[in-house]
Amino acid sequence: MHSPERQFNALTPDQKKSDDAPKTPEAVTKLKPIVETETHVSILGVKLEKAKETSGEWVPNKEKYQDYIHDNLSLEIQRDTATAFLLGQPIFIEGGTSIGKTTAVKELCSRLGYEVHYANLNYGADESKLMGKPMPNLHRKNPDDPEFIYWLGKISSALVPEEGKVKVILLDEIGAARPENLVMLHEILDAIERGEPVDLSEYGNGVVHVDPEKVKIVALTNPPGKGFLGKTIMDPALIRRFVYKKAPSELSEESFSYFADSVVGLSSEIQNIKPEMFLHSRETSLPVEQIAEIPGFVDVWGKYKEFHKASKELLKARKVAEDQPQPFSYDDRMEPRRVRDFILRFYNGDINDTFQQALKYYYSNKLETDTDRKKLGELIRLVEYKPKTTESKRKGIEREEKAGAGTTEAVKGVSIPETKLEGPVAEQIEAAIEKLGKENVFGPKEVEKTFGVHLAEVPGIPFSVEELERAEKMGQMLVLRVDKTAEGKPMSLEAMNVAVMERWQKEGKGALLSTPDGWENFIKESYKKDVPRSGWALVSKEVLSESLGKNYIEQTDVIIKTLKDKVFKGMEIPEKYAKAMAEFESRKEKLTKLMNDDWQEAVKQLSTLDITQMTRQTIQETIYDLTMYYDTNNKHLLTDKYTWSASVSPGGYLVSLGRCDDRGVHGLGWRPDDRDDDIGVSFSRRL
Repeated sequence: MHSPERQFNALTPDQKKSDDAPKTPEAVTKLKPIVETETHVSILGVKLEKAKETSGEWVPNKEKYQDYIHDNLSLEIQRDTATAFLLGQPIFIEGGTSIGKTTAVKELCSRLGYEVHYANLNYGADESKLMGKPMPNLHRKNPDDPEFIYWLGKISSALVPEEGKVKVILLDEIGAARPENLVMLHEILDAIERGEPVDLSEYGNGVVHVDPEKVKIVALTNPPGKGFLGKTIMDPALIRRFVYKKAPSELSEESFSYFADSVVGLSSEIQNIKPEMFLHSRETSLPVEQIAEIPGFVDVWGKYKEFHKASKELLKARKVAEDQPQPFSYDDRMEPRRVRDFILRFYNGDINDTFQQALKYYYSNKLETDTDRKKLGELIRLVEYKPKTTESKRKGIEREEKAGAGTTEAVKGVSIPETKLEGPVAEQIEAAIEKLGKENVFGPKEVEKTFGVHLAEVPGIPFSVEELERAEKMGQMLVLRVDKTAEGKPMSLEAMNVAVMERWQKEGKGALLSTPDGWENFIKESYKKDVPRSGWALVSKEVLSESLGKNYIEQTDVIIKTLKDKVFKGMEIPEKYAKAMAEFESRKEKLTKLMNDDWQEAVKQLSTLDITQMTRQTIQETIYDLTMYYDTNNKHLLTDKYTWSASVSPGGYLVSLGRCDDRGVHGLGWRPDDRDDDIGVSFSRRL
């Protein structure tokens, strides 16, 4: 799969409001900490692909962990380990005995089918045990046979690549390792981090090219001192090479109580899982060259540099980590790269939230006490982007109720009659409300309420009662789109933003476009120029389930099947649709080849197909439709999926929009041959 072009925000509610909003118990209990499919495992939102080859003898037996109890601590250890796995970073976890560090890692690997090459680095673990050694060749029969053969050690066996396997080097009790073993680890970690091969020649395995996606490294230890015998203070120069997580020395009272009750069957529910425990990884990482184009990133990066310096000063003055015996650092070279990689893999459309999650993972995780984490948290909250507030250019936003109701204050202070529906159109709208429900019909009154546009004439609804009944079964809504503002200017994204901004701020709804400059940078002239196609449209509120995980051409097959089997089943297919379907079928084979040979040309041709234009929304239509629904019903659509539109970005990518939640609607640019489990198509038609 290719990386998406860019991601941006729209319809983002006020950040403070979303942060402070209480989560209901019902919402919390619906959160699933672990989601497992045939190909992937998701731990608190961090999604990892399973190994292709899972039959190795070093893969932990999943049946052994059938009774494994996931308390919050074990889930956090697995989430942070999964994050390190996803980013190709080694992780070092320091915590007390019997809090479940080793078991948590092994249970995670049993689900993923990863091999675990376990090495206990106590004082009895010499270099040959870890890296292997030469042994006499007992099968030597002639002078040409090798005199010695080489036995692989605990670590070297994991470094040697094998097709389809993912290997985890689990270094237990690293705090009791021999100094020479630690020097050896320095060399291995540095080679992997720099992307250089690891030289195993002296152990008989030559030079090995290690793929960070296929070899994971986890180091575990008890803290030095604090009652843990034989654990020495480790060199901070080694720890800097790891993502350092400071786990507690013992289970919290809540975790212990939950664990004890679960052991005897008194607790069948999962422990209280809080939404803030979740990280949500992207399907693919954003390209590094696009990170500076994320709206607000440059501002936040500047504040991050200030935060990093302040964090180092706190640590140097022992205002944090004063009681932690193991010294560590906030490294000037390692931390910025790690934060960058986290942003690229976890950017969720909200640069502030993503950045603060990264700082908690790499900075707060190194601290043991809640007091220290709160101190650092005060600095983390300052690392945020505050978009410039655009002054509304629209006049007459505030409506005044006057005596002799029946008028509304329009633009330039001129009173115009309130929208009144009479005749056939009024009857059609009433019929639509009866079939679809009032919450799913957005006509002239809703247009006036949302965008302040009064319609002197309302077009007739082009859909029959039978079509509306079928639309209801398909989960669709009926939307009247307009292409001009109250001033007669284009109903562009800029105009939509201006139309609702002041009122939404007063109503506590946040903003339509949280980063107008980001949108304008992304779609260039289209931001102020392009408009929705006017008229009535039937729009699916969620994507077609069959369209998920398919490329653009495969999605079009789903659209045509939907037209045949649901929209026009048992009816004569209108000529325009029949011609559009025939056009696609006649060009499908060539388009498929073109998609692989010249994807940019394929984008041009696919986006202009009649079937595309007739059944997919544009960027402007998607935002318009989502705005109408949100403004009227005060809730978002497309909360966890994207719809692939008919619009092409200036960079030549097909744009998808979705994930409309408390963080907003996100947009992505994709090649037509890409596939993603969260991208489908929200079926839309105007005819």
